[in-house]
Amino acid sequence: MIGNQFLLGIASELVIDLFAGGGGASTGIEQAIGRHVDIAINHDPDAIGMHEINHPQTRHFIEDVWKVDPLKVTAGQPVGLVHASPDCTHHSQALGGQPRDQEIRSLAWVVPKWVGKLSKSGQGPRVVTLENVEQMLHWSPLIAKRDPATGRVVTLDRTIDEKTGKKSYRVAAKGEHVPRRNQFLVPNPKRKGRNWRHFIEHLRGLGGNVQWRVIKNANLGARSTRERLYVIIRFDGQPIVWPELTHSKNGTGGKKRWRAAAECIDWSIPARSIFGRDRDLVDATMRRIAYGLKNFVLESADPFIVPATHTDASNRTRGIHHPLPTVTAAHRGELMLAAPVLVHVTHMRDVAFDVRDPLRTITTANGGFNETHARDIRDPMSTVTTKGSQQQLIAAHLTTLRKHSIGRDARDPLTTISAGGEHQALVEYCLSEEDEAGALRVAAFLMRYHGTGGQWSDLRDPLTTITTRDRLALVTVHLRGRPPVVVTDILLRMLVPRELYNAQDFPPSYIIDRTSTGKRLTKTAQVRMCGNSVSPLSIALIVGANYRDASLMREAA
Repeated sequence: MIGNQFLLGIASELVIDLFAGGGGASTGIEQAIGRHVDIAINHDPDAIGMHEINHPQTRHFIEDVWKVDPLKVTAGQPVGLVHASPDCTHHSQALGGQPRDQEIRSLAWVVPKWVGKLSKSGQGPRVVTLENVEQMLHWSPLIAKRDPATGRVVTLDRTIDEKTGKKSYRVAAKGEHVPRRNQFLVPNPKRKGRNWRHFIEHLRGLGGNVQWRVIKNANLGARSTRERLYVIIRFDGQPIVWPELTHSKNGTGGKKRWRAAAECIDWSIPARSIFGRDRDLVDATMRRIAYGLKNFVLESADPFIVPATHTDASNRTRGIHHPLPTVTAAHRGELMLAAPVLVHVTHMRDVAFDVRDPLRTITTANGGFNETHARDIRDPMSTVTTKGSQQQLIAAHLTTLRKHSIGRDARDPLTTISAGGEHQALVEYCLSEEDEAGALRVAAFLMRYHGTGGQWSDLRDPLTTITTRDRLALVTVHLRGRPPVVVTDILLRMLVPRELYNAQDFPPSYIIDRTSTGKRLTKTAQVRMCGNSVSPLSIALIVGANYRDASLMREAA
């Protein structure tokens, strides 16, 4: 992956990735040490296939990590670095109220197993790194969930309510014995962190110096705000070094600003209107789009990111100038890009333009004026006229045809009338029928999903009364202080896998659509491996600060 040429295997120590997945950690390790990972283990054939096509010099094992014998696969060679990113799903809060799996939660115990066997045989390792979710710090024994009303055990059996059709987990009958394998298991809140402490004590008992930190990847310069627990264990007596946090949300304290989600996005990919779809978007998504439109378009004129899952009432939209949120494996990545279509409201051609492009030259109906200031959206609406059966919306202001002139409200007195005459002009902003229809459609959408005065309106119903404040049926926005443009449509699409891998800081050349055998990977498989991956950047910084091959260390000495 790190180059087009194969490297000679002259390193004196092995580097091992225990939960290799599609190769995020391995990529970061390669970037840090300048060579390939020697051994990669994962039970998923597709993940190993993606890893193998990108890391062809690595030896790959498609196997349950518990079944791999450390002494057999290392064949007596010394081990310098072991990295582990065990499955985090059954520690993560993202699993919500779902049952937990004891075996998945216990995967991290494979690290002490490897350390114990290798150290006993004199093979090392010198450094171990581990990545997981912050909730691993609360790792505790599992107990059966109990029904609050009866106190009886909740089972894994699913039932369906005949009246509502809602699925739920069956509560055990009175006196029923439920085997542990069929119990709905949850962490024991009274023993929070017990297993984590036991885990750390065991590693220290093996001679390791152990430290951990919870780090937001964006603070390391990554393009995602994913927050992860990082653990460094050293057995070589050297001090543990943590990489510097070089970025912050607002770039204060001498740090750089977080990198933007806009860097990850391919702006050439078309999106679809949120209106007129064969299948309507769910209300929670529509509310988030409305929230994002208000915050990132009406107030700043930017595209924005909308989460597509966890359909609660929260609004977790974010602008494209912030990093992407955590990329997960759910529903093809969960993230959607929403962008407005804007048109100028002038007597010029009715031309839509991209909000990422510089603002076009603003002219008046007759052109050539130096400065024209249109009416603020918070002011009362200007003249509303009719044209046949079609209502036409016209916004007007006055301008003085002199250098350094400014616009004036049509309700204000005229400026001084000079001898030259004809220095005052009326500037009107008109909408085509097509643009007006789009603007009204967007306005109706906002009134329904982001109303502030109870004027909810279904898009299929006639428009409600047009008022002057907060519930305007003409959605306009000032761009860089210029006269208004009109939001005529809202486009939405899912982020594609390549954009999600960009957000995880994989190299642009990383192969994500096929395996080493030529098998094509579905988008679902691609996103699943991205959501389960480690950010290469964070691992590169952590490994680079703490590990160098022993032969290179001797050369440096």
